[in-house]
Amino acid sequence: MIGKSALRALGAAPILALLSGCSELLPLVEDDDLVKSGYVIELTFPFDDFASGARVYGGYGLASQLSGGFLAHEFGAQDDGGDPQETGLSARTLARFPDYPRVAQVLDTLGVIQIDSSLTFVSGKVVTRIDTIASVHDGPVEIVAHALSEPWDAPSATWEYAVDTIGHRTPWTTPGGGAARRIGSTRWDPEEGDTVWFFVDSAQVAEWGDTAEIGRGLRLSTTTPGVRLRVGSSLLRLDTRPSVNPDTLVELAAASQINTFIYAPTPSQPRKTLRVGGAPAWRSVLHLDLPTELHGPPELCEALDCPVEIGEEHVSFAALRLITRVGPRAFAPSDTVPVDLRSVLAPEVLPKSPLGSSRIGAHEVPPDLFAAPAGEVVELPVTTLVRDLLRGETVTGDPISSSAAILTAAEPYSIDHLTFEGAESPLAPSLRVILIFARGG
Repeated sequence: MIGKSALRALGAAPILALLSGCSELLPLVEDDDLVKSGYVIELTFPFDDFASGARVYGGYGLASQLSGGFLAHEFGAQDDGGDPQETGLSARTLARFPDYPRVAQVLDTLGVIQIDSSLTFVSGKVVTRIDTIASVHDGPVEIVAHALSEPWDAPSATWEYAVDTIGHRTPWTTPGGGAARRIGSTRWDPEEGDTVWFFVDSAQVAEWGDTAEIGRGLRLSTTTPGVRLRVGSSLLRLDTRPSVNPDTLVELAAASQINTFIYAPTPSQPRKTLRVGGAPAWRSVLHLDLPTELHGPPELCEALDCPVEIGEEHVSFAALRLITRVGPRAFAPSDTVPVDLRSVLAPEVLPKSPLGSSRIGAHEVPPDLFAAPAGEVVELPVTTLVRDLLRGETVTGDPISSSAAILTAAEPYSIDHLTFEGAESPLAPSLRVILIFARGG
């Protein structure tokens, strides 16, 4: 935790603006008279003057916690225009189906509605929706469906392991889902809609309906190189023959019980950059050490006796400035990502420290900021946090942590992750602050 006595003074801060008698109402300033009778100063603190100890932690959440999955084949590989050192991303979606409907209302041979509990499932089809906005593709894509045959655990399954829980790890016989039986393939054209479907015969319908079989399941993949598709949902539509009218087929639906996805390669620990997002998710953590005094420039000292103390009442606006960087193309964002900032309540037990409530809400970051050459500024508004740190406690008197985590608003949010310049970069994070001082201090 941090208190006022732990804050340090700054010898010389870069001054971007010093205004006297300003008539413009600056962000978060509600008293116009204060601005007109005082001084407004905008500072940009370099990383070493307000923070330290930048670290990146991973492993938060599971891929199975996302609703849906991903399909990819050689996405981001060298022949796809990516970094020659990158390995293309492969991703497959796995799904199970719940107990089939056992009762249905159907018309009997006399046209009377009956409740039939003796249903026979004769065939079906898997219907899968593709999220076209969050997908990266160029034209039609070939999608293949397989039936899984090896026992697997949906929450923990990875590309290499069918089961990867504490104390129990079982590899697939073949990475990527093990031995599987091909069901069929189809060509998805995004101009023709957002769904694809596969016919399922009676034998496969019976196998998926056996809830005691822990190896049952569906695997979706793609053979088209250079694509990454976001899978929204999968349904199993069952063609059913009711006993009260055996000459009629009735279609019933069984939604997927579990969706997860497996992928390779997994991203390595970043050494010189900050990272946010992914599945499992990454967080970037900073230790904040704000200055409480200004000793310049001369213009400020002429107006106000230096050193000038910075208190929470002087802070009109504050923003953490992050500079975007081109990251691995395999995990480049394809859609807007909501970014959050939260206090790390127990930094001594990182990476397992609990976090406080949101400090900024869901700050939407668009994907185009990370396209080459990147170098764009993302500002996270942290005015309230800076005021609390200068005060040494929250407005309600609770302790305030000096460590903050930058993360996605929900973890995991997507397979995508955001890459920012790290603390050792010339474009390291900075802190922009607008301060207001009344005349006479």
